Amino acid sequence: MLDSFRKASKSWLAKGLLGLLIVSFGAWGIGDFITGGGDAPPAIVVGETEIGTAALRNEFNREVNQLRQRLGSDFTAEQAIQLGFLDRAIGRVVTEVAQTQAARAWSMTAPDSVVARAITNDPTFHDASGSFDRALFENVLAANGLTEARFAEQVRGDLVRQALMGPVAAGAHMSESVISDLDRHRNQARVGTVVSLRLAEAPEPTGAPDAAALDAIYQDNIEAFTAPEYRAVTAIVLGLDDARPLVSISEEAIQAEYEARLDSFTTPDTRTVAQVLADDQETAQAVADAVRRGDPLDAAAAEAGAPAPIDLGEVTRDALPAAQAEAVFALAEGGVSDPVESPFGWHVFVVRAITPGDVQTLDAVRDDIREDLIRAQASDALYDLSVDLDDTLGGGATLEEAAETLGLTLLEIPAVDRQGRSPAGTPVADLPEAPAFLNTAFSREAGETTLMQETDTGYFVLRVDGVTPAAPRPLEAVRDGVVELWARARKTDILRETAEAVQAAAREGRTLQGAAEAVGTAAPAMLPAVRRNGAPITEGAEAPPRALVQALFSLDEGETRIVETADAVHVVQLAEVRNSGGTAAETREATRDAVTNAMANDLYIVFTDALSRQQGVEINRAVIESAFQ
Repeated sequence: MLDSFRKASKSWLAKGLLGLLIVSFGAWGIGDFITGGGDAPPAIVVGETEIGTAALRNEFNREVNQLRQRLGSDFTAEQAIQLGFLDRAIGRVVTEVAQTQAARAWSMTAPDSVVARAITNDPTFHDASGSFDRALFENVLAANGLTEARFAEQVRGDLVRQALMGPVAAGAHMSESVISDLDRHRNQARVGTVVSLRLAEAPEPTGAPDAAALDAIYQDNIEAFTAPEYRAVTAIVLGLDDARPLVSISEEAIQAEYEARLDSFTTPDTRTVAQVLADDQETAQAVADAVRRGDPLDAAAAEAGAPAPIDLGEVTRDALPAAQAEAVFALAEGGVSDPVESPFGWHVFVVRAITPGDVQTLDAVRDDIREDLIRAQASDALYDLSVDLDDTLGGGATLEEAAETLGLTLLEIPAVDRQGRSPAGTPVADLPEAPAFLNTAFSREAGETTLMQETDTGYFVLRVDGVTPAAPRPLEAVRDGVVELWARARKTDILRETAEAVQAAAREGRTLQGAAEAVGTAAPAMLPAVRRNGAPITEGAEAPPRALVQALFSLDEGETRIVETADAVHVVQLAEVRNSGGTAAETREATRDAVTNAMANDLYIVFTDALSRQQGVEINRAVIESAFQ
């Protein structure tokens, strides 16, 4: 288990070890991890600290929500658990608690002045000028349900953990000779030539396979010819479309919504404005007078010794400070304002154009408002419908009886696999898009009816009517696919024989070009110079297949190797080795950073692992599995 913690911590650390934010674990401090009394057994115990399932779920949900922002709202908690993100959450919790307890045991703390400085220096709470904004600070805390005292303690804990772990990471160091060797290794480039024999260009095999050959191909590739497990499912799926007929919107409700949202249907007046900002009133007045006499604004500014005009573009009244807005919106088109004072100096405004505002009539937006109201009320109606369905099923009704009673559509799926396909290989019609539907269908026993499940788009309840286990399809049913594999194998054999002939000719002292000519194959192509990671050193060059790169870095100059890829058999020869690393300052610095960061990660993980072992870690898997079912 500790090994999985180390992997989870390492993955997290790789993103932020040397740049920890003020709040490194979301909105959770060690106080939030401690089980709050009661008889419920803890999910995790680290030393003397017990962590409840609620705290672990909050940490896990935080990561799931972040994943949904990247992967889409259909990404489920079940998928996150399958991908190991629950173990990552456990690892992060154990890491923070172990570090915090160690810091406390060693009497480490952060003074109030240091905590205050860390908060006021956090850019999250800075205004546009880069200064600490207390109002912004209080709003952010309120939005996250935090008091100032609680947040300060969380910051104090983060600072203490940084003080504990900082020297560990700072101990990462590697000698310059090793850096040079690693830099040469990382930045070495290799150039090769290759003869590529394409399967698509290979001659078709003559004859036909006999029964024994077909059976051998079939048995060797039995997984490819195995039908997946299928489930027969009956379900009731509720979405907004099911609830819409239950919603009735009156004309009075539309009128009230229109009046409540009138601002959103109103386009305000705008002015296209230019200004001159002068240091004093006298200069600003000179600019205004000159423009009123007919001088262009830029010429008037230059003559008065003011800065060049600034084009503010199209602005609304709300976009300007009150005094400036009053002056601008009092002008007619082409008008010039008197000087207006602000903390920045004296402004002279010229209105170049006026665009009148507009208000959409109720008739113009009636349909949109009705649709918005239906959508909003349909969500409530959908919930009520799900409660009615749940109550009906709870009273002993079958899915069929509940559907008939409530006038709902019954979804009957004779057979579906985990990917949502039918036995014919086509997508099953009307299958809910939420991954949770199939995940649920394939996690229940035959004959079992699930509880009501909520998704991002509605609700569903299903019954597994039958399970057809995965089984090999009969040879006769897949004969065409088996014959195709036989033909592919024969083509590959022919190409391999040709490749071996080219390689043998090259080993006799011929160049790869000469070997290809001797055998009668296509001429070799030059591969771009590539590094070990497969990236060409020339920008824009196409990277060769990974298998060819691996071969190049395992050969000596002049050696050849036969490499098979999905679509070809290749004879690759190493033509040149280019050693560019070890001396260039920029590559050495990049290598030094990579090595130092990797060592810092390892030291951090080893030290945290040692703290965990010293304090003792207990993971109650039964409690966690029960909480996350």
